[in-house]
Amino acid sequence: MRFFSTSRPGRWIVWILYRVLNKPLPVPHAAEWMMIPEHSVDQVLETGALRSLYPRDVLEAARRMDRQRREHEERYAKDS
Repeated sequence: MRFFSTSRPGRWIVWILYRVLNKPLPVPHAAEWMMIPEHSVDQVLETGALRSLYPRDVLEAARRMDRQRREHEERYAKDS
């Protein structure tokens, strides 16, 4: 599974497979989607930042985090 996580198309293949099977994504794979450093995964799960590891929820959380990251970068780019 880790092999597929290393490429963007591979991540989508795993995401689709787990979505079709309606199973939660493996934690390391979900972390790849969220761009969460491996050492922070446990903390993210404990804080409830991921409602679940089901593909639709991980995708929504990844979109939300990406939007927040862009907004943060735009805000600080203007201040520079």
